[in-house]
Amino acid sequence: MHNYLNAAGFSEYNTEGTVYRLIRNRVLRPEYLTARLDLGDGTVLLEYRMPVNSFVGICAGLIHGNGEFSELQYYYPYYDSPEISTTAECTVERHTMEETYSGVIEAYNIGLSLIFFMSNPVSYRLRMANDPVNSFKGTALSAFSNKATVLLPVVPQDDPLDPLMGMDMKDVAAIFDMPPAEDDSVDSIDALTESDLNMFHQISERIESEDLYSLVDQSFMPCGVECDLYSVIGEIKEIKDSVNELTEEELSFIKLSCNDVEFWMCIRKADILGEPLVGRRLKCSIWMTGRVNVEF
Repeated sequence: MHNYLNAAGFSEYNTEGTVYRLIRNRVLRPEYLTARLDLGDGTVLLEYRMPVNSFVGICAGLIHGNGEFSELQYYYPYYDSPEISTTAECTVERHTMEETYSGVIEAYNIGLSLIFFMSNPVSYRLRMANDPVNSFKGTALSAFSNKATVLLPVVPQDDPLDPLMGMDMKDVAAIFDMPPAEDDSVDSIDALTESDLNMFHQISERIESEDLYSLVDQSFMPCGVECDLYSVIGEIKEIKDSVNELTEEELSFIKLSCNDVEFWMCIRKADILGEPLVGRRLKCSIWMTGRVNVEF
């Protein structure tokens, strides 16, 4: 989380000492106190959110107990995305060592469980305490990236397997000259196996003369040992320029579409290689965050 402060325009605060001074002197102020959660035994969790523009800022959680001690529990950059990315069911799990949470969405279109860092843990817990059944409204995904490369779009090509879509599996089997079977499930498995082999053969031939990124249009893959880090290639849908009003670093808010998942990403302009334009693609590693149980 500390590393992705750079993506929000805090690159000058690149050590633990400078970050702690930033939080102590700038963030932990009464005007930025946004939520208060009673943890029991006289202990409360105070959440501070300091904005640096309309969408981005720093969130810090401070545990305060009986007036005797205060402990910084967590801090991270937040991005209040203006759009709901999905209304699919989201499972929330608490982290072991901190009062922070991860959300899990079963994203069948990308073939994996999409895990993200929840950026509104205190407001979520307060809402669920008051309305545990009907308070879920959706998930607004967002991301931070410290480095991105612009790629040109892929020229669409005719796929010989496209005509097979929507066909009866017996007809598909007949196209591949497969023997008839009494059980439709056998036909389905054989046809899928044949189509996979056909696709593998096409890719093997094209990779000898084409670049990898002309074959892979979009991708969404876990990256590293942390479960909310991903390596993505997505299409640029929208771009907004902004600035960190505290450090005056220029930022770009980029809306990406990746395997039918759309989300806004924050990155410093200086960390983008190439000129991002709508319709082009962006290759980057991201830290996925999101707000759950929110209203717009």
